Amino acid sequence: MYANNALRSTADHHVAKEEKDSDHLLTTTPNNTTANESPLKIILMWNAWTNHIADKPLVKGQCPVKSCLFTTDMSLMQQSDVVVLHFDTLEDYPVNRQPHQRFVFYHFESPDNTASELMNDSNFRYDYFNWTMTYRRDSDIYLRDYYGSLIAKASIKNNSREMRYNYGNLTSNNYNDQIITDAIHILPGMELVKTDLNFTALIRGKSKMVTWFVGHCTTPIRREEYVRQLSQYVPVDIYGNCTQDCPYHCDEMLRAEYKFYLAFENSWCPDYVTEKFIRPFVYDAIPIFLGGADYSQFAPPHSYINARDFKSPKELAHYLILLDKSDDLYARYFDWKRDYYVSVPDFYGWCELCRMAHDNTLPIKVYHDIKQWWMLDAGECESNSTKYF
Repeated sequence: MYANNALRSTADHHVAKEEKDSDHLLTTTPNNTTANESPLKIILMWNAWTNHIADKPLVKGQCPVKSCLFTTDMSLMQQSDVVVLHFDTLEDYPVNRQPHQRFVFYHFESPDNTASELMNDSNFRYDYFNWTMTYRRDSDIYLRDYYGSLIAKASIKNNSREMRYNYGNLTSNNYNDQIITDAIHILPGMELVKTDLNFTALIRGKSKMVTWFVGHCTTPIRREEYVRQLSQYVPVDIYGNCTQDCPYHCDEMLRAEYKFYLAFENSWCPDYVTEKFIRPFVYDAIPIFLGGADYSQFAPPHSYINARDFKSPKELAHYLILLDKSDDLYARYFDWKRDYYVSVPDFYGWCELCRMAHDNTLPIKVYHDIKQWWMLDAGECESNSTKYF
């Protein structure tokens, strides 16, 4: 059964001896056995997925645990171990669950763009979800997916989440790039992006300063106003729906001609770092970030420029002019390539979902208020940018 605004049976929760761990998360210790001891775990994708996806996320991600079946077959609802609800396109939701099942809140849009009426449906909002799977680092399953990631090369030997996304405590090992290429088939969650390593020629060939590829012309956070002010001091070429098309392939143009790329988010929310983030790392430009994330949790020091570290667009422009005049200073922003590689997409979160589905030692969790967790608490977005420009 499923519903838009239907009452759920109290048996849906199946949480015995609940203990309040926080205002929004309930936990209990698991039973010694679960209702489904099958070596193959069934993960039902409730909505917005193509048929016959099977184990493709796990195979493409080279996950160490692959004994999970991803399916959209609703006849397997009662047998499934995990039910993933993609909130971006969700129109209804399952009502009854089995004792062994886990319901997953899967969402990739920012709280600013979370407008579904379901979030206010009390049967959906309260005591419904067991796990969260989002771009936020405090999610049960931290997923970057098509947003992409910089991955520490040291994680080849230890692919834990802590090592994989370690951006501050690495000792340079100068990994041979052939070793990285050869390891592509054994690195969980990895899809290697190859780049041209002839940086001397690449840097000397760049003749333009700043570019921005943009689809949304106006935003509540006024990022376009920051760009307007910045363009008063340095040239900023804008391409996309708001101005003009790229004269040739945009990404290749970025790599060949531009030194800096504006990766400005349309919402300033914690950990909201979208595909704008990874583009300049792939196409050999220095990213200039403007958003609500702590970017030190997503990239190593001196691999990017955070616009919010400068008092004004004018001050940022002066720094860009300094880098433009010195190939040596500019080139240092690519030192990250010694210790990191680019993974687009980054499937590691899907690996984690399958691993967790097999882990009977995990405590049972229930999010008391998913709206509070997602849109308030640690997820609240900034709305006032006037203090920065």
